[in-house]
Amino acid sequence: MIINRKEAIELLKIPEKNFDNYFKNSCEIIGFKNRGRWYFNRDQLLEWDNLRKERTVRLTLNEYETCFDFAIKMAYSTRSSHGTGIRGSRSEVQMADDFILGILAEHGVQKFLKEKFDVEIILDLDVHPDHITAQDFDGICDDGVKRVVKLGVAVKASKMKSCFNIIPPIEYENEDRKSDIYIFVRVGLPSDHLFRILRDHSFFKGVADFLDEEEGFREIEELTDIPIWICGFSYHDELERVTEIPGQSFSNERARIKHRYVKSVSEMHNSDEDWRDLIEKL
Repeated sequence: MIINRKEAIELLKIPEKNFDNYFKNSCEIIGFKNRGRWYFNRDQLLEWDNLRKERTVRLTLNEYETCFDFAIKMAYSTRSSHGTGIRGSRSEVQMADDFILGILAEHGVQKFLKEKFDVEIILDLDVHPDHITAQDFDGICDDGVKRVVKLGVAVKASKMKSCFNIIPPIEYENEDRKSDIYIFVRVGLPSDHLFRILRDHSFFKGVADFLDEEEGFREIEELTDIPIWICGFSYHDELERVTEIPGQSFSNERARIKHRYVKSVSEMHNSDEDWRDLIEKL
């Protein structure tokens, strides 16, 4: 059955912007154009949606709090330049917001591998103020015994609308930072997640009540869980060196580093067989 773009968005129940990105940029949703309008195969859309649901885990509020605790500690570490070195100076709030996406993604991948494949990945949960941990998998449990993983694995987080895993040169070219595997994760963390946590706090109660009662204002919604969508993974040599992706250029005049290494979601490994093969290599 063939349906139009509006019907496709209603079927999948995802934001319009995300839908357009998924079929125009990453091409993970396949459509065809006829007389200036886009159309889609309903069965193919449902197949894509089923995989999306199979690859999505939900972190509880307690798991979110664990991640946010870690992010705040990182934001207040003595080394304020953690990360890629691409962005300029950022506030503690901005850094914590950056850190928590990555930490949530790591916990999501850990939960996904345990629930789907019964594999127990060990994460490095210690805060290191003086250095960057290059690899995100600290170990793996074999029959209850921890051992070192055989491959370096980096878990990369982005927002739900993102279509490309983007790796900065320092994390791809540097022998001390590069990984053998890059896992890409979409994190459904609301931009107002901290306000949602504080909405029932006495300090915030007056604002929350005002927003609930007055017309012309949105209420602060409750934060119940965080959807983590594991989109797939790529091996190191599969990423492509580019100076731009749709909607984003890396080579503008002010840019110090004018290229990145990227992979589209549609080109990532993401079948059950792919994941089992990777697990065997770990």
